[in-house]
Amino acid sequence: MSEDKTVSFRVFLDDSERTLFKVACAEEKTTMSQKSRELISEWVKTRKKDK
Repeated sequence: MSEDKTVSFRVFLDDSERTLFKVACAEEKTTMSQKSRELISEWVKTRKKDK
């Protein structure tokens, strides 16, 4: 079995969007990275269902 490799990519937000996202993540006791992965994973799953 092979392990999934973790990679990074950039997301560009304006300063106020970043601040709102960071605060919302802190309120949920999660990181921006963890929440981003969750949101992307959910979106990809939704797209698969629609096809």
